Amino acid sequence: MSSPPRSSPLAPKRQRGRDRVEAILTAATTVFGEKSYEAATMTEIAARASTAIGSLYRFFPTKDVLAAAVLERYGARLLHALDELVDRDPPLSPRDAAEGLLDIIQRLRTERSVVLSLLDSGITLPDGTGTLRKALIGRMSQLLSRLGGSPGPHDERAVMLLHLVKAIFALPQDLSVPRPAQDKEAITMLRLYLEHAVASRSSGSEVAP
Repeated sequence: MSSPPRSSPLAPKRQRGRDRVEAILTAATTVFGEKSYEAATMTEIAARASTAIGSLYRFFPTKDVLAAAVLERYGARLLHALDELVDRDPPLSPRDAAEGLLDIIQRLRTERSVVLSLLDSGITLPDGTGTLRKALIGRMSQLLSRLGGSPGPHDERAVMLLHLVKAIFALPQDLSVPRPAQDKEAITMLRLYLEHAVASRSSGSEVAP
């Protein structure tokens, strides 16, 4: 009697295996983005990753497990990028923070669109999206603390900053406006909010909704 397929990916123990898993996840992200989760096949993903289909199934026994791993990698990459921004050597100005956030948005925008399509297809993170959201709010709060003002564990300013970043993530490219001009507008939007949030945080006043 055969055993049921694993519900979680196999963690590689050697660097060669880790490199192969990374190639598979990159290929899966590309194929899911091009064809949708439903239309993508494990065979095509293996071919894109230049790996044998047996090796793919060894690490990811089902397409659901593979898609969930794509979600997890995105969350880890996003948190790592925010940690790098928060831990940047001082001084860190609101403009520096705004430029750093925009850089993260631009680097992960395509991957985020794939993640959203996977969520729409019913794929979920093992710990749920609430855990990632809580971690993201924590990073936003740390960033605001780096810029000045008193930290707060449940600061509405951090939640609002996260919503602003998500809104910029979702903005379509306006072909009538040159890309540098769009970037400048986004940086200005983020900088103005950061300056306002830090000023109100320092004075103890509330941020206007």
